[in-house]
Amino acid sequence: MQNINPFAPPAYNGLAGDYPNGYYDVDFTYVYNVALTANQFLRDQVLALATDADFVWRALICPVNTGVFAVRFSDSQGFYLSNGMIPNANFLYGTVPVPYPIFPEIVLPAGGRVGIDIQDLSGAPNAIEISFRGVKRYRLPQGA
Repeated sequence: MQNINPFAPPAYNGLAGDYPNGYYDVDFTYVYNVALTANQFLRDQVLALATDADFVWRALICPVNTGVFAVRFSDSQGFYLSNGMIPNANFLYGTVPVPYPIFPEIVLPAGGRVGIDIQDLSGAPNAIEISFRGVKRYRLPQGA
């Protein structure tokens, strides 16, 4: 079985084309910012997606945080993507934030959402930024 690089464009992995016929992908990042108090746990937070195109979620990066935290995500239908909370250390290489691949990619519908449960574990105020990397998948007009 051939290994697949989740960071590479699909064409580099031997897959046909970067996007399906009749669509066009444009690189895009949604950013979620939150300020938590010591040990605060926020359930059912929502990152609303734009209505102009589907979002294909390919990576996650946490470039800013002032303390440790745990997070859990759900898709537009409310299905959790993990059984439990994920510590932010999973999104780091040592102490450096690196893109965490979402593989296989997750297609979220235009006007959908990403659900977020997030909890501070530092015992102090915590400012957090989470970037959802991927592409907006636009439908091409008929005949294009």
